[in-house]
Amino acid sequence: MTDRRSFITAMAALSAGASLAAAAEPSPKAPASDAWLDQLKGKHKQLFDAPDPDGGTLLRHARGYLDVWRDSYAVPERDINVVVTLYGRTMALGLQDAMWAKYKLGEALNIIDPATNAPLARNWFAHPQAGDPVADGSPESSIDALLKRGVVFLLCNNAVQRWSGRLEKQGLGTAAEIYADLTSHVVPGVIIVPNVLIAMTKAHERGFGYART
Repeated sequence: MTDRRSFITAMAALSAGASLAAAAEPSPKAPASDAWLDQLKGKHKQLFDAPDPDGGTLLRHARGYLDVWRDSYAVPERDINVVVTLYGRTMALGLQDAMWAKYKLGEALNIIDPATNAPLARNWFAHPQAGDPVADGSPESSIDALLKRGVVFLLCNNAVQRWSGRLEKQGLGTAAEIYADLTSHVVPGVIIVPNVLIAMTKAHERGFGYART
């Protein structure tokens, strides 16, 4: 009987220890690097805080900012830095088409593709097709095009984690599996940062203006 009690006590201790270890296990983290910021040395600096897609408003604003400096003030793009944050409902804008289809991101964002009358299953914000009703309907107002012009898109790691947990509840896999999948299918050129709020603070400290889109 004494041996049985000892066994049960030992197993309970092991179980408690395992639970504490699991609770203490760190969540996935993005590299805490300011390399993206260190290279931005333009005279004119603007950050667009974009928590909602709103039909591509953030893309119109980023393109317009570059175009007007160039066309109205004759300022070359090498003297202009633009940063766009992707988090909240814009987190999905930083992901490749395969993730939109696999995790039904268009459905989660309530975006309907008029070509199919079904939830959007591709990232038309990154690389729109002719006729897509996003931004101003031009491929020049896309993440792909703006990346080529030097716009920096920051994807919030915290937001990816939250979305991973949300998608887990929909039965689309474990949060850990989904997180690994999403972070390995980021739109080329988009940068994952630990937290966009801290990125905003760092940009402000380097002289960036701020605008909520």
